[in-house]
Amino acid sequence: MERIIEGQDIRFSYDGAEVLRGINISISKGRIIGVLGANGAGKSTLLKILCGVLNPKSGNLLYNSREIKYVDKREAAKRISYVPQNLTFGFPFTVAEVVLMGRAPYIGRFEFERETDWKVAIHAMETVGIAHLQDRLVTEISGGERQLTSLARAVAQEPEIMILDEPATFLDVKHKTEVMRLLKRLKDEKNISVVAATHDIFSVLFYFDEIILLKDGKIFAEGSPEEILKEEILTAVYEIGVTVKKENGKIFVLPME
Repeated sequence: MERIIEGQDIRFSYDGAEVLRGINISISKGRIIGVLGANGAGKSTLLKILCGVLNPKSGNLLYNSREIKYVDKREAAKRISYVPQNLTFGFPFTVAEVVLMGRAPYIGRFEFERETDWKVAIHAMETVGIAHLQDRLVTEISGGERQLTSLARAVAQEPEIMILDEPATFLDVKHKTEVMRLLKRLKDEKNISVVAATHDIFSVLFYFDEIILLKDGKIFAEGSPEEILKEEILTAVYEIGVTVKKENGKIFVLPME
C-alpha cells in the first residue's frame, strides 16, 4: 500500500517536557485514520508535526519518501491540508473568502484568484453543504458553521491528505454524521487520506479504517477498530472501566457503572 507520510522515532517537547516519545507512524493513501487518547496524550501535537506546523525535536518525517524539510513549501501546502481544533478569525471575512484561502498555494505572490479558483471554492462549499452561507461573515456564524467553513477551505486545497483536529467539534449529531460521511466520500471518490484526532469512539466504529491510540506521548496500540476497541485496551488508555459489546455485527462501547 502506497505510503504518503511516515514518521520515524518522532519526539517533541514543550519547555523541556517531552510530549511525544518515539512515535513511529505510517499514513497510507486512501485511508481514514483516527488518533485517539485522553486529554494531554499528544494528539494535537502529533497532527501539527504531520502537517509541518511543528518540527520534531528529533526523528524523521517523510512525505512521499522524502524528508519533509526538503519538500517545496508550496507543493506541500497544495497536498497537505490542516484543520485545527479552534480556528479563529481576526477579521470579518465572508465564508466564501475564507474558503478561497484554500487556493492560496495555487496563486502566485502578485496574482489574483482566477475563475478556476472561485469555481473550486464554490464546489468545496457545495460539497460541505455551506453554499448558502457564502456571503455571511465568519464572525457572525455559529461555531459549528465556522468548523464547516474550515473544512471547506481544506477541501478547496484539493489535497492528497487531510489532517483534522477534532473535525466534529461544536457540531450537533446531524452535522457530525454528515462530516464523517463527507470524509468517507472524499476517501472513496478522490482517494484522499484522512488523519483525524477525535474523542468520538462511535464515529471510529463506523467510519475509520485504522485507529492509533496514544497514551503519555507514545503509541499504546494501533490497528483496525475491531482490534483496538477492547475492554482491556480502552480501560488502560482512558483509565476508566468500559464494557465492549458486539451485537448483530456492531460494536458498542459503554462506561461501566
